[in-house]
Amino acid sequence: MEGLIRDREREIILKNMVQKLKKQEFEQRCAREKGAETVWRRGEIMGAHLWCYHFVPRTMELAKRYIENCYFLRQTPYSGAVFIAQTLNQAQGRYARKWYALSGGLWFSFILYPEVESPYIHLYPLVLGIACCEALREIGINVYIKWVNDLVFNRHKVGGILGETYLSSQKEAYLIFGIGINVNNTLPSTLDIPAISLKEIIGKELNIDLLFSLILIKLIWYIGLVHEAEVKKETHKIIDVWLKYTNILGQKMYYAEDLKMDKKTEVEILGLDPYGGLIVCFCDTEKMETVYSGELAYI
Repeated sequence: MEGLIRDREREIILKNMVQKLKKQEFEQRCAREKGAETVWRRGEIMGAHLWCYHFVPRTMELAKRYIENCYFLRQTPYSGAVFIAQTLNQAQGRYARKWYALSGGLWFSFILYPEVESPYIHLYPLVLGIACCEALREIGINVYIKWVNDLVFNRHKVGGILGETYLSSQKEAYLIFGIGINVNNTLPSTLDIPAISLKEIIGKELNIDLLFSLILIKLIWYIGLVHEAEVKKETHKIIDVWLKYTNILGQKMYYAEDLKMDKKTEVEILGLDPYGGLIVCFCDTEKMETVYSGELAYI
């Protein structure tokens, strides 16, 4: 896009790597899963269009600019389009909190034109966490998911996933998701939450492009599985996998809509409802409730 420098060499590397891994993943899924071809076909939009950049303020803002530029040119934005950059200087987490996205990390966003209706749309954030967790475990890093979608190792944050609904100038609603993972980057000592990089965990640098490619092919499968869940009116395949990759069940934790601004409440984590809502018991009142937004912190 105008004013930004594309990393075309990286685009070629990633596209070739993804194509090779897609073939392997597809064959493995077909060998294990009944109806895998249909699921795969529904998710194969992911990453079919990929743009790499050296430096941008935020990849989520880049996705919005892309949508608007398509409308200006009277084109249809590609659902599943991915935007990845080496460095971000205005990266943000939830509630516009600063996120340090220096060179050496994995920083990317993608857009989805939501093809499922509520309540199945709540499954999208769940499968993003699953895809990241599964890819990291395949390269030997035993991370867990902390609801909604923090990736953690020994209670230290490795990465996070941010999602928002974007209403375009043409009044079309898109989902935009940003994924940030600390890979080989150095973390500031001033962070107010425990965080760690993958390099610190395993003691050596990782291939960031390989990690991205692994996550992307996992997303193809799990995005397709969301569509399959709506068609079949059953979500247990997604919920069961998410529960396998979390370590918060039965734990007592702090909960608030915004942990920095709101009063924290101690809750016990009981499980997920069929659409990804967190079932909790408030320790002070013993009242059970299902929440779809908010934040958790370890006690």
